[in-house]
Amino acid sequence: MPILRKRMQFWLAGRLGTDLLTALDATWDVRVVDPAGAHLGTRRGRAPAMVAFWHRHILAMLTHFRGYRVCVPVSESQDGEYVAHAMERFGFASVRGSTSRGSVRMLRDTLGMVKKGWSPAITPDGPRGPKFSVQPGAALLARRSGLPLYPIGLAARPCWTLSSWDEFVVPRPWARVAIVFGPALHAGEFGDSAAFCDALKEALFAATEAARRALR
Repeated sequence: MPILRKRMQFWLAGRLGTDLLTALDATWDVRVVDPAGAHLGTRRGRAPAMVAFWHRHILAMLTHFRGYRVCVPVSESQDGEYVAHAMERFGFASVRGSTSRGSVRMLRDTLGMVKKGWSPAITPDGPRGPKFSVQPGAALLARRSGLPLYPIGLAARPCWTLSSWDEFVVPRPWARVAIVFGPALHAGEFGDSAAFCDALKEALFAATEAARRALR
Protein backbone atom coordinates (compact mmCIF):
# COMPACT_ATOMS: atom_id res chain seq x y z
CA MET A 1 0.00 0.00 0.00
CA PRO A 2 2.76 2.58 0.79
CA ILE A 3 4.25 1.94 -2.69
CA LEU A 4 0.86 2.44 -4.34
CA ARG A 5 0.32 5.64 -2.35
CA LYS A 6 3.68 7.00 -3.47
CA ARG A 7 2.93 6.19 -7.09
CA MET A 8 -0.38 8.02 -6.80
CA GLN A 9 1.42 11.04 -5.30
CA PHE A 10 3.95 11.08 -8.16
CA TRP A 11 1.17 10.79 -10.75
CA LEU A 12 -0.91 13.55 -9.14
CA ALA A 13 2.05 15.91 -8.79
CA GLY A 14 3.00 15.31 -12.41
CA ARG A 15 -0.58 15.89 -13.59
CA LEU A 16 -1.09 19.09 -11.59
CA GLY A 17 2.36 20.41 -12.46
CA THR A 18 1.98 19.91 -16.20
CA ASP A 19 -1.54 21.34 -16.27
CA LEU A 20 -0.38 24.45 -14.39
CA LEU A 21 2.69 24.87 -16.60
CA THR A 22 0.61 24.44 -19.77
CA ALA A 23 -1.78 27.17 -18.61
CA LEU A 24 1.13 29.47 -17.74
CA ASP A 25 2.88 28.82 -21.06
CA ALA A 26 -0.28 29.83 -22.95
CA THR A 27 0.21 33.40 -21.65
CA TRP A 28 3.89 33.75 -22.59
CA ASP A 29 5.13 35.65 -25.62
CA VAL A 30 8.00 33.40 -26.74
CA ARG A 31 10.61 34.40 -29.30
CA VAL A 32 13.03 31.73 -30.58
CA VAL A 33 16.33 32.80 -32.17
CA ASP A 34 17.81 29.82 -34.01
CA PRO A 35 20.15 31.07 -36.77
CA ALA A 36 21.79 27.68 -37.27
CA GLY A 37 18.50 25.81 -37.69
CA ALA A 38 19.33 23.69 -34.66
CA HIS A 39 15.92 22.03 -34.30
CA LEU A 40 16.37 18.51 -33.04
CA GLY A 41 15.58 15.17 -34.60
CA THR A 42 11.90 15.38 -33.88
CA ARG A 43 8.55 15.59 -35.57
CA ARG A 44 10.42 17.52 -38.28
CA GLY A 45 12.34 14.37 -39.17
CA ARG A 46 15.81 15.79 -38.59
CA ALA A 47 18.74 13.87 -37.16
CA PRO A 48 19.22 13.79 -33.36
CA ALA A 49 21.35 16.44 -31.66
CA MET A 50 22.18 17.41 -28.10
CA VAL A 51 21.08 20.60 -26.37
CA ALA A 52 22.35 22.07 -23.12
CA PHE A 53 20.97 24.84 -20.91
CA TRP A 54 21.36 25.93 -17.31
CA HIS A 55 19.32 24.06 -14.70
CA ARG A 56 17.53 27.27 -13.71
CA HIS A 57 15.79 27.42 -17.12
CA ILE A 58 14.18 23.96 -17.09
CA LEU A 59 10.62 25.26 -16.79
CA ALA A 60 10.44 27.17 -20.07
CA MET A 61 12.50 24.51 -21.84
CA LEU A 62 9.89 21.90 -20.94
CA THR A 63 7.21 23.76 -22.85
CA HIS A 64 9.48 24.69 -25.77
CA PHE A 65 10.47 21.10 -26.52
CA ARG A 66 7.04 19.59 -25.87
CA GLY A 67 6.25 17.05 -28.59
CA TYR A 68 9.87 16.60 -29.61
CA ARG A 69 11.70 13.27 -29.23
CA VAL A 70 13.84 14.47 -26.32
CA CYS A 71 15.33 12.34 -23.55
CA VAL A 72 16.40 13.94 -20.28
CA PRO A 73 18.67 12.61 -17.51
CA VAL A 74 16.76 12.73 -14.21
CA SER A 75 18.20 12.07 -10.75
CA GLU A 76 17.26 8.92 -8.84
CA SER A 77 16.04 10.91 -5.83
CA GLN A 78 12.42 11.20 -4.74
CA ASP A 79 12.33 14.71 -6.22
CA GLY A 80 13.51 13.08 -9.44
CA GLU A 81 10.40 10.89 -9.42
CA TYR A 82 8.17 13.95 -9.49
CA VAL A 83 10.24 15.49 -12.27
CA ALA A 84 10.20 12.27 -14.31
CA HIS A 85 6.41 12.00 -14.12
CA ALA A 86 5.99 15.63 -15.21
CA MET A 87 8.43 15.22 -18.11
CA GLU A 88 6.76 12.07 -19.34
CA ARG A 89 3.44 13.91 -19.50
CA PHE A 90 5.09 16.37 -21.88
CA GLY A 91 6.26 13.49 -24.06
CA PHE A 92 9.88 13.35 -22.91
CA ALA A 93 11.71 10.15 -22.06
CA SER A 94 13.46 10.27 -18.68
CA VAL A 95 16.78 8.49 -18.20
CA ARG A 96 17.43 7.86 -14.51
CA GLY A 97 20.77 8.48 -12.87
CA SER A 98 23.10 11.33 -11.88
CA THR A 99 26.74 12.28 -11.72
CA SER A 100 26.94 10.80 -8.22
CA ARG A 101 24.70 7.73 -8.56
CA GLY A 102 23.89 5.60 -11.55
CA SER A 103 26.11 7.62 -13.90
CA VAL A 104 27.37 4.59 -15.85
CA ARG A 105 23.85 3.26 -16.37
CA MET A 106 22.59 6.73 -17.28
CA LEU A 107 25.27 7.11 -19.96
CA ARG A 108 24.54 3.66 -21.37
CA ASP A 109 20.79 4.21 -21.40
CA THR A 110 21.08 7.68 -22.94
CA LEU A 111 23.29 6.36 -25.73
CA GLY A 112 20.68 3.64 -26.27
CA MET A 113 18.00 6.32 -26.67
CA VAL A 114 20.20 8.17 -29.17
CA LYS A 115 20.36 5.03 -31.31
CA LYS A 116 16.56 5.04 -31.33
CA GLY A 117 16.47 8.61 -32.62
CA TRP A 118 16.02 10.54 -29.36
CA SER A 119 17.86 13.80 -28.69
CA PRO A 120 19.46 14.31 -25.24
CA ALA A 121 18.76 17.54 -23.37
CA ILE A 122 21.14 18.17 -20.48
CA THR A 123 21.63 20.69 -17.69
CA PRO A 124 25.41 20.58 -17.16
CA ASP A 125 25.19 22.20 -13.70
CA GLY A 126 22.42 19.88 -12.47
CA PRO A 127 20.98 18.31 -10.52
CA ARG A 128 22.74 19.84 -7.49
CA GLY A 129 25.20 22.41 -8.77
CA PRO A 130 27.25 24.41 -8.24
CA LYS A 131 25.31 26.92 -10.32
CA PHE A 132 26.81 27.57 -13.76
CA SER A 133 29.26 24.68 -13.52
CA VAL A 134 29.76 22.15 -16.32
CA GLN A 135 30.11 18.56 -15.19
CA PRO A 136 32.50 16.23 -17.12
CA GLY A 137 29.56 13.97 -18.00
CA ALA A 138 28.44 16.53 -20.59
CA ALA A 139 31.70 16.10 -22.50
CA LEU A 140 31.62 12.32 -22.16
CA LEU A 141 28.08 12.06 -23.53
CA ALA A 142 28.84 14.43 -26.40
CA ARG A 143 32.00 12.53 -27.30
CA ARG A 144 30.48 9.06 -27.04
CA SER A 145 27.32 9.97 -28.95
CA GLY A 146 29.12 11.93 -31.66
CA LEU A 147 26.22 14.41 -31.73
CA PRO A 148 26.59 18.15 -32.15
CA LEU A 149 25.71 20.01 -28.95
CA TYR A 150 23.77 23.27 -29.16
CA PRO A 151 24.01 25.63 -26.15
CA ILE A 152 20.74 27.39 -25.36
CA GLY A 153 20.28 30.66 -23.50
CA LEU A 154 17.01 31.89 -22.04
CA ALA A 155 15.74 35.13 -20.60
CA ALA A 156 12.29 36.06 -19.30
CA ARG A 157 10.77 39.37 -18.31
CA PRO A 158 9.11 39.67 -15.87
CA CYS A 159 9.95 36.53 -13.92
CA TRP A 160 10.21 35.12 -10.43
CA THR A 161 13.66 33.99 -9.28
CA LEU A 162 13.48 31.41 -6.53
CA SER A 163 15.91 31.19 -3.60
CA SER A 164 17.16 27.75 -4.66
CA TRP A 165 20.78 26.77 -5.34
CA ASP A 166 20.31 27.48 -9.07
CA GLU A 167 18.12 30.60 -8.63
CA PHE A 168 15.35 28.83 -10.55
CA VAL A 169 13.56 31.07 -13.06
CA VAL A 170 9.76 31.09 -13.39
CA PRO A 171 8.44 33.42 -16.12
CA ARG A 172 5.40 35.29 -14.82
CA PRO A 173 2.04 35.24 -16.60
CA TRP A 174 2.23 37.23 -19.88
CA ALA A 175 6.01 37.37 -19.67
CA ARG A 176 8.20 37.88 -22.73
CA VAL A 177 10.54 34.88 -23.15
CA ALA A 178 13.56 34.69 -25.45
CA ILE A 179 15.20 31.36 -26.32
CA VAL A 180 18.50 31.57 -28.20
CA PHE A 181 20.37 28.67 -29.81
CA GLY A 182 24.13 29.14 -30.05
CA PRO A 183 26.42 27.55 -32.66
CA ALA A 184 27.01 23.81 -32.31
CA LEU A 185 29.96 22.43 -30.37
CA HIS A 186 31.58 19.15 -31.44
CA ALA A 187 33.40 17.28 -28.68
CA GLY A 188 35.77 15.60 -31.14
CA GLU A 189 37.24 18.99 -32.06
CA PHE A 190 38.56 19.58 -28.53
CA GLY A 191 41.75 18.13 -27.15
CA ASP A 192 40.25 17.00 -23.84
CA SER A 193 37.08 17.09 -21.78
CA ALA A 194 38.17 20.11 -19.75
CA ALA A 195 38.57 22.22 -22.89
CA PHE A 196 35.13 21.16 -24.12
CA CYS A 197 33.51 21.95 -20.75
CA ASP A 198 35.14 25.39 -20.69
CA ALA A 199 33.89 26.09 -24.21
CA LEU A 200 30.37 24.93 -23.34
CA LYS A 201 30.26 27.15 -20.25
CA GLU A 202 31.37 30.16 -22.28
CA ALA A 203 28.84 29.36 -25.02
CA LEU A 204 25.98 29.07 -22.51
CA PHE A 205 26.82 32.46 -21.01
CA ALA A 206 26.99 33.96 -24.51
CA ALA A 207 23.61 32.48 -25.50
CA THR A 208 22.05 33.70 -22.26
CA GLU A 209 23.34 37.21 -22.85
CA ALA A 210 21.99 37.09 -26.41
CA ALA A 211 18.59 36.11 -24.99
CA ARG A 212 18.69 39.09 -22.62
CA ARG A 213 19.50 41.41 -25.53
CA ALA A 214 16.60 39.96 -27.51
CA LEU A 215 14.21 41.24 -24.82
CA ARG A 216 15.45 44.84 -24.93
